[in-house]
Amino acid sequence: MSYPGHRPGWRRSLALCGAALAFLVAGSGIAAATTPKTTVTYVSVAGGSLSFGVTQSPTGCNAHTPTGDSPATLMVLGAVLPSPFMVNPDGSLTSNPNLIVQSELISTKPETIVYTLNAKAVWSDGVPITAKDFTYAWEQQRGDPTSNPATVASTAGYRDIKSVKGSNNGRTVTVIFRQPFADWQMLFSNLLPAHIMKKVGWNPTCTTVNPAIDLSGGPFRIAKVSAQTIVLRTNPKWWGTPPNARSITVHIASSTTQLAQWVGSNYVQVALPNALSPAFLDEVTSLPHVQSSISLSDTVLQMEMASGPDSQLTPDMRFALALSLDRQALVNRQANWVLSSEQVATSHIYAQGQTGYHSSPTTTPTTTANGVPTTSTSTSTTMIGQGGSINFPVIPSPQQAATLMTASGYTRTPPGTWQNVFGVALSLRLVVDDGDPWAVATAPQLESQLTNAGFAVSIIPAASATAAGEALSDGSADVALIPRTTSPFLSQSMAWYSDLLGPPGQDGSQDWSNYQSTAFENLVIKASQQLNPTTAATDYTAADLQLWDDVVAVPLFTEPSALVWSRKAGGVTPTPTSDSLLWYAQYWAVRVPEATNNTTPALPTP
Repeated sequence: MSYPGHRPGWRRSLALCGAALAFLVAGSGIAAATTPKTTVTYVSVAGGSLSFGVTQSPTGCNAHTPTGDSPATLMVLGAVLPSPFMVNPDGSLTSNPNLIVQSELISTKPETIVYTLNAKAVWSDGVPITAKDFTYAWEQQRGDPTSNPATVASTAGYRDIKSVKGSNNGRTVTVIFRQPFADWQMLFSNLLPAHIMKKVGWNPTCTTVNPAIDLSGGPFRIAKVSAQTIVLRTNPKWWGTPPNARSITVHIASSTTQLAQWVGSNYVQVALPNALSPAFLDEVTSLPHVQSSISLSDTVLQMEMASGPDSQLTPDMRFALALSLDRQALVNRQANWVLSSEQVATSHIYAQGQTGYHSSPTTTPTTTANGVPTTSTSTSTTMIGQGGSINFPVIPSPQQAATLMTASGYTRTPPGTWQNVFGVALSLRLVVDDGDPWAVATAPQLESQLTNAGFAVSIIPAASATAAGEALSDGSADVALIPRTTSPFLSQSMAWYSDLLGPPGQDGSQDWSNYQSTAFENLVIKASQQLNPTTAATDYTAADLQLWDDVVAVPLFTEPSALVWSRKAGGVTPTPTSDSLLWYAQYWAVRVPEATNNTTPALPTP
C-alpha cells in the first residue's frame, strides 16, 4: 500500500491560486502566455552515495548471541554476512547463488544435505569461504552440555545435526542429521568468518557491529562505525554483480521526529522507522519528493499469560481474561488508522499476510441457551473455521467471562473488582515491552479494558521483549504485552510455547509463560521433523489450535511497517516481513535528473 504523496488541501490551494491568477490576467486584457509544463525525469546512475535513516541501533557484532540477536543487528549484517538462503520481499525463500551454486537433499534416512559453494566466494580479507565456516557455526550452536547456554541465541536445528564435513578443498559441505529437521534452510544464515571468530571468541565484547570481526562475504563491507553512524562501502573482494551505489551511510535517529526532519531535508534518502505515528506519516507523505510503502510486518503484538503450575491464573481465569478483551477496538484504534486492511490476529504462528494465514470466519461461538459456555474450557469458543482459521471472539463476552471467574471462586459486584473468598481483590501485574512502541501505545487501552472487566491492573515497564518475558517467566508478572516476530520457519515460532529447547531464556527457548503441554509438544516435534511441507502445515495448525484451547496467549494484531524514500533514490525494495532490507540495498541507486542526451545503461534490479 502506498500512502498519499500530498495533502489534498495542498492541491486545492494550488488550484485556487492558479484560477485566481488566470482571472486577473483575463480581466486586465493582457494575453496570457502559455508556459509549457516542464517535467523532471529522474534516472538511476551507477556510483555515488546514499544515506539511510533508522531509529534502532545494532546491539552486538554476532547476531547468533542473545545480546546481538536484534532486528537492527540482523538488518545491518544482512548487507555483509552471507547466507545460503534469503527471504524474499514477499516472505518466500530463494537460494543465494553468490554463496551456494547448489543445495540438495540427497537422502532422508538419515537426512543429508549437500551444499556446493561458489568457488569465487571469499571473505573481504581474501580468505576463501569454505566448509570450515559451516563447521564452526555448527560447533558453536549445537548446544553441547559443556557450552555456555548464555552465548547462543538458539540451538534450533543445529542440535539435530550429527556431522558437518567438508570435501573438494572445502567447497563441498555435507551435513548429516541425527534426526530429521524440516527447516534446514534456516541454518548457517549470517555466516561468520571462522578464522576470525576462533581468535576473538564466539561471544566477543561488542555493543554494535565491528568491521574487524564482521568481515564481509556480501556486496558491502563495514568501513566505519560510530555511535550514530555505520558506513557501508562496496566490498572490493565481492565476486558478484557490483552494487549500484558506492556507499550507504546508516544514520541512527533519536526519534521518529528527528527521522522525519532528516527525510524532509534530504539528509537521508531512505528511512525505516521502528514505529509509526500520525505526525510522522503526515509530515513525510506530504513531501513532494517522497515515496512510501506501508504494509504489514512479520511481528505480531500479543498478550501472553503466565501458564505454569505456580501461576495464580488457572486455565478458566486465563480464558476469562481473553474473553474480556475487545481486540477489535484495539485494532480500530491502534492499527486501522495506518492500514484499513488490518485485522484482529487469528494465529500464534503466522502474521497477517503470510502464506498460511487465514482470516477468522464471522461465526458465533457455541453457547447454551442462557449464554453460558458449553464447558469451562476454551474449546467452548474456539473453533476451526473454513480454511484452517481460528474463530475466537474479537469483542468481549462479559457473561461468559463472569461465569468462568465465578467458577474459579471469585465474586464481583460491578463496577468493583473481582475478589477471592477472603475479600482480597485479584491484582494483575502487566509487564510491557517499552522497547516496542506499538506495545507502549496499546498498553493503556488494554489496561482500561481489563479494569472495566473487574481486574485490578498495575503496569510494569520492561526494557525489551526479553526482559518482559523474563518477568513473566520468573513470576514477577502475570500478563505480558510483547511483540513476537514470526518466521517462514515455523519451528522457530513454536519455540515460544515450549521448553523443548531448554529453560526459558536459554538456547533460544522463549517459553516465557512456562506453558507445558505434552499434546502440544508432540505436535511440534512431529511437524518440525516432517519433510513434507503440506503434512507439516497440518500439524502446525493443530498445534496452533491447542494454544487457543489452552489460552496461553492472545494475539492482538500484526504491527504495521513503513519504508519511505526520496525520488533521488532508486531501486528501493521494501522487505517488511524479513530483515533482508540491506541485502537488497545492492540494488539501491542514486537518481539524478535525466539529460536530453542521457545514455545511461540500465542498472541491476532485484
